[in-house]
Amino acid sequence: MGIGLGRSRPPAVSLEEAGGPGAASCPACGKPLFVWLETEGWGPREDQVIDRCEECGLVAPRDAVPTPDEAAAALLASAASGSHNGGGSVFRTRQANAASLQAWLGAENWAALRPGERAVKLTPRAAGLLLSRRGLGLKRVRHLAGPGMATMWQTLLNLLTFHRDFAVEVAAGRLRPGSGRGRAAFAIDVLVTVLAAIPTALLAALLEGGAAVVRRGGVIEIEALAHR
Repeated sequence: MGIGLGRSRPPAVSLEEAGGPGAASCPACGKPLFVWLETEGWGPREDQVIDRCEECGLVAPRDAVPTPDEAAAALLASAASGSHNGGGSVFRTRQANAASLQAWLGAENWAALRPGERAVKLTPRAAGLLLSRRGLGLKRVRHLAGPGMATMWQTLLNLLTFHRDFAVEVAAGRLRPGSGRGRAAFAIDVLVTVLAAIPTALLAALLEGGAAVVRRGGVIEIEALAHR
């Protein structure tokens, strides 16, 4: 169970309540957001309610759903721009794909759902809808097998360890043997991470390579075109 003392979590609601009149709306397509996941970890950073749009697939933390303008601005802020030989500007950005195999496989253990992160996770359709709000046309979506293998690998490890993103959290100094789920869980996670690192890396390469081929990769590169 997560340690949530002094912190109020959004209450769990039914599917009907989530899609009711008071439900938050998807910033991309305007449809109601429904509960997708409730993550519980070893501290407040890991305890979240995650909503998803059943229409376009966008994923957002329950307590940090942006407005359409905020979501579109954040997407453009992450993009690099360049010129296009047809006259106009091309914007490119890499995003985690909420419609990916690894998102489906990992669910609350999906590596793109980093503890404490507040950003929305897009799908190609959601990205296209947000870009259109700024007068941009979706030019191309590439599924990047290489970068996606890293998050698939971490997702597979998350399915085996007590702590999400165990090695990353330890390296960042946010997790120590005396914290989290306890010393025994920490020791087990060290052992599992060492023993499973190579087998899960091989499996990640196989799964993510196939996912990219069928356009369900975990990392997508979005190109948008703004005509002059």
